Amino acid sequence: MVLDHKLVFTADEVYCPVRATLALLGQKWVPHIIYELIGGKRRFNELATVVGGCNSRTLRDRLRALEELEIVSRRIVETMPPWVEYELTSRGRELAQALSGLEAWGRRYMMPPA
Repeated sequence: MVLDHKLVFTADEVYCPVRATLALLGQKWVPHIIYELIGGKRRFNELATVVGGCNSRTLRDRLRALEELEIVSRRIVETMPPWVEYELTSRGRELAQALSGLEAWGRRYMMPPA
């Protein structure tokens, strides 16, 4: 996955891991995919349903990118018919844990309107 240079480097051309993480999480559907995988393994079609609104090609591309970054692992289940399942790696679970602070903040301050 190639993240936009200007999003991950400061004006002084210094790499910033916070900016890189925000660039990753700023990609449409990435946080949703990670959130939905917190509960465990999911098949591709299950992910497509629970993420909602993401077309298959985009979902496939995001999953491949997350796989390249070792955030998500992909496994082909050799049954008839075969299927593919995805789950968070240890790196992905660590990222999900970091996102739990956002969840706590959202539960506290982003309540639905009355």
